[in-house]
Amino acid sequence: MKSGLVAAVLGVVAIALPMPAPADGADAAKEQGCLRCHDVDRKKVGPAFKDVAAKYQGKPVDEAVAGMKAKSVHTSFAEKAGDQVLAEILDWVLKR
Repeated sequence: MKSGLVAAVLGVVAIALPMPAPADGADAAKEQGCLRCHDVDRKKVGPAFKDVAAKYQGKPVDEAVAGMKAKSVHTSFAEKAGDQVLAEILDWVLKR
């Protein structure tokens, strides 16, 4: 009986608490510093995101993550950000 009551109370509390907004790939790209070297529509130091999207068109996000991690210039960034953040960013990039 107690466990059912506890579960019900926790369910109500979980519904009542505000949920954080899911991270957006664009926000993550800004937060991680991607825009220092990349732009959506034009080449900067690195390729434009639209060019990256064209390169990986129709391919899974994991393949784009692996391609990004294979570039030595991204090594420290990729380790710091982690695969989940990289996938969020590249999912957003691939939709350009």
